[in-house]
Amino acid sequence: DNQVSKVTLAGNRTLDNPTNMVDGGTYILRVIQDATGSRTLSYGTAYKWPLGVAPVLSTGSNDVDIISFVSDGTSMFGVISLDFA
Repeated sequence: DNQVSKVTLAGNRTLDNPTNMVDGGTYILRVIQDATGSRTLSYGTAYKWPLGVAPVLSTGSNDVDIISFVSDGTSMFGVISLDFA
């Protein structure tokens, strides 16, 4: 429901398809590795990436990645900025 959110990964996780996407909506997700690091994030089918390749997160302990999305109401088109350590 929030346009700006964060998640701390304490294990490998999947980001399910969102509900209530708005055409033209922008969304930002701050993804934080826990102290262990090397956690992975998979994505539901609504998430679309440049060249069709989902990003690989930074793996260091407490690393921060920021994923920005623009929605067309059906899909979430994302780009990632990596490794804000």
